[in-house]
Amino acid sequence: MVPHSISMKTSRLLIFLVRLHIMLCYYRESISTGNQLCAAGYEYYGSEPVYSGFSGLLMRVELFIGVVYYQRLRHMVSDKSQVRATGPIHQLTHQPIKGRKRHGGIRLGEMERDALLAHGSAFLLYDRLMVCSDSHSVYVCANPVCGSILTPCHYVLPSSFKFLESYICYECRGRRCLTFAMPYVYRYLTNELAGMNIKLKLLHTN
Repeated sequence: MVPHSISMKTSRLLIFLVRLHIMLCYYRESISTGNQLCAAGYEYYGSEPVYSGFSGLLMRVELFIGVVYYQRLRHMVSDKSQVRATGPIHQLTHQPIKGRKRHGGIRLGEMERDALLAHGSAFLLYDRLMVCSDSHSVYVCANPVCGSILTPCHYVLPSSFKFLESYICYECRGRRCLTFAMPYVYRYLTNELAGMNIKLKLLHTN
């Protein structure tokens, strides 16, 4: 019992000494801070009289006024601005690349699309999501049975006067093809599905 009681008394004494050291350090710090405020022309405890900007009367409260040190953030507006009319595009999807340093475009996400739809701005969506993104002109087979956008190919017919240029569908051998404007990513999707033996047929109405 005696060694146990001695160890407990020793631990309590150490805790008391540590607390006393912390209090002394805090007191010295407060004294040095107060002296610094006095040297700068402020009140010792940092409480200065403040007058109300509405009434002009003295506010009966203690407000601490002193030198405040802060670290300026390096995020500037000039570093965040991003403007693009035309620029580099992705080689696979033909859509604008991302990244300010690469002169990329600003992404118009699903939430922005829903907000524009809620305001009824359909032509603005057409301009943002297609014309300024990956607008592409394709030839589509006019045969309603075929309707392929991959098989129409450029065909040159020799003539005695000039070369007659036209498009022919190599799948159904149809010679009537129509021109449509669509996003290039749709053509890319058609190619990907064709590699899986899945055909997309584009039907049109006159």
